[in-house]
Amino acid sequence: MVAVRLGGLSEVADELGVTPQRIAALRQRPDFPDAVGEIAQGPIWDLDVIKAWNGSGLRQKKAGRPKTDLTVRTLGGRFILELPAIGSGGFADVFRATDRKTGDVVAIKVLRESAAVDPEVISRFTRELRLLEGLRHPNVISVIAQGETDSQDVWYAMPLAQGSLADFIEKVDGNPPLIVDIMRQICAGLAYIHGNGVYHRDLKPANVLRLESGEWAVSDFGLAVEAERETTPLTSTLRAGMGSWVYAAPEQWTRARSADHRSDVYSLGKMLQELVTQEYPVNTEMPAGPLRPVVERATANSPASRYSSVAEFLEALERTLGTRQEHDAWESREQTAERLRDRMLSPSTTPADLIEMFEWATLLDESDDDDMKALTRVLPWCTSSSVEFLWNRDRGAFRRLFERFTDYVKRTGFSFEYCDVLANFMRRTVDVVSDSSVLRMAVAALAVLGPEHNRWHVRDVLVSVLQDVKLEEMSMAAIEGLRSVGRDQVGWSITDFTVRTLPPAIRAGIADWVSEAG
Repeated sequence: MVAVRLGGLSEVADELGVTPQRIAALRQRPDFPDAVGEIAQGPIWDLDVIKAWNGSGLRQKKAGRPKTDLTVRTLGGRFILELPAIGSGGFADVFRATDRKTGDVVAIKVLRESAAVDPEVISRFTRELRLLEGLRHPNVISVIAQGETDSQDVWYAMPLAQGSLADFIEKVDGNPPLIVDIMRQICAGLAYIHGNGVYHRDLKPANVLRLESGEWAVSDFGLAVEAERETTPLTSTLRAGMGSWVYAAPEQWTRARSADHRSDVYSLGKMLQELVTQEYPVNTEMPAGPLRPVVERATANSPASRYSSVAEFLEALERTLGTRQEHDAWESREQTAERLRDRMLSPSTTPADLIEMFEWATLLDESDDDDMKALTRVLPWCTSSSVEFLWNRDRGAFRRLFERFTDYVKRTGFSFEYCDVLANFMRRTVDVVSDSSVLRMAVAALAVLGPEHNRWHVRDVLVSVLQDVKLEEMSMAAIEGLRSVGRDQVGWSITDFTVRTLPPAIRAGIADWVSEAG
């Protein structure tokens, strides 16, 4: 075993060939090695580290300005850059560098053209960097140091990573446990920085780095995004070419100052979508499966419709997979549908019953006829209070589920009596939620269900729904629903006489259409 050489001020002075009094001045330099401990007589250093620092060639032993090449290749008097850059983006360059303080190889990111960015943005980002310097978490890339170049470009140093999640995506294909493990690490790091008042604003696979330990760590906080927003017109052409924005929440485009922790939740959802689908997440389409409802809620356009925190997102992710695996182990789809239908029919239905039914329903595959048949056996038995509970719990997920339900109703045959059950459920839902998109979907489904089954009760339900419309937005939605189906189908439900009983806006919107169908 090699003995460690330790020494105090006198020994350090001897190693450097200076007086002990000179050490006090040298310790003010940002690249001077940290002491490894403190004893009664004062700080002690590893003398071999001191020797390496002294022999690095960059310590100025004579008075005067440092050499030009040293000024160009060092940042903060501490980091020796290796040229050229190992990576470049639209607004930043990344360099390998040696930390003279520790001897470690690190990465330095330098934001170019900082002067062109709103000074308030630069000020906020440098405040965040200073805060991050004091934070330590295994799933957050640590900020070792930060500062500005002579030309006022912002830079910061961080550990050198072994690659990013963008390089690893194909390796998780078809491996849900590995996906969950990666997302768990990302969420841990993100929740930590949120808890310290920092939002990322540019979360994407390329900004999740793999450390030497094999762990994943969140990196590269969002100044580059802010720089693009502040200095570049956001034309449609530019949007299509900027990969970062595929992962950015809508409010980051329209009202950037309102972006908060839920904007990062949106980015988590887009990353999960890419890991699951193995496709670049340019839209929100997800194949049916356990993780689809998680992605859909996380990437809702409205921040209020998303998970309220990173912890809630992760809990839903873990619970969804666990719930699906547990039920698949002992219960068939038909048995599950029958059990949940009985729960919905029970006079003592509990919130836990409704949540279980809803989570089961969101996992169903709309392209699978048996899955949708199971849905139509369960969902229509929800009471008004059950619909209200589910709507208030997650409006976005309820809309998506109702859309799958009504699409199936329009293309499927049902028994004579069950048509009434379906129609009555749609009427209850419209009354409870008072939502234009739900109204549009219900009107279209009722307009098809009635004539396809020659069921007059369905016709009466449709007419009563239309007669109760009051607001202009709801009228437009009802008209859109009617015009989305065949004229003959609408004509069966809405006769010339019936048209006269409808609100003026709806009457004006469909009168000519109905008369042509007749």
